[in-house]
Amino acid sequence: MVGGAIFGIVLWLRLDYWTREYLELNSKLERYLILIYITLAAGALIAAFSILGLIGACLKRKWLLIVYLSVVVIAMVLTVAAFVYGAIYRDELRNTLVSDSLLTEIIKNKYIEDRTSRFVRVVDIMQSELECCGGTNPMDYAESNWAKTIQSSNDQNSGTSMKSVPVPASCCKDYLKYQDRSKTCDMYSRDPKDDQKKSEDIWQTGCEINLQQFFDKYVVIVISIAAVFFVLQKSPYPSRGDHWDHYH
Repeated sequence: MVGGAIFGIVLWLRLDYWTREYLELNSKLERYLILIYITLAAGALIAAFSILGLIGACLKRKWLLIVYLSVVVIAMVLTVAAFVYGAIYRDELRNTLVSDSLLTEIIKNKYIEDRTSRFVRVVDIMQSELECCGGTNPMDYAESNWAKTIQSSNDQNSGTSMKSVPVPASCCKDYLKYQDRSKTCDMYSRDPKDDQKKSEDIWQTGCEINLQQFFDKYVVIVISIAAVFFVLQKSPYPSRGDHWDHYH
């Protein structure tokens, strides 16, 4: 049952829609899957081979018990590996998203005015669902290729330059309203008397921290599962005395 529970929970984490979408941002984020697959393997081994343990106990077959115990040892090694890798990956994730400015680079260089683009789709989903804007903050869009395209288009249409820096509709708190209308929000207030005031219509938090917290939450769940499984295997509680005479 424990193995089945572990396998089921971790499989759910693997198939989670939002996780699969965010992993498409960059191959570095896919290292998260290593942690998932290690824990999945441990759960699958225990779930599959626990039947051998039951049969061996009922039929008093030593070789079946030996196989089962060997699998338990392998599963324990995998859970320890998952725990250690998970602890290391948390720091690696922070370095990838924050120190390496991964999202900032994607937004500046790969976010474009093309709704069919994979990066555009994932970034829009991320900003809307995690309630954030840009990598470090919304100002990342001021230096992006996307903003230059939008501003150039508006200048040609209006004949005047925009005073406010645009951000995508996915940065807007009322996403559907702006998605159906202009498909952009303004970074600053349109009030001429206070045009340097940050707009209250957009999320002011950058996505680096929010995405890190999203993955960090799942990593903590996985390493907690690994830790609990290891403790259960080492716990003397399931023991019901010396069974030596029963098998001899």
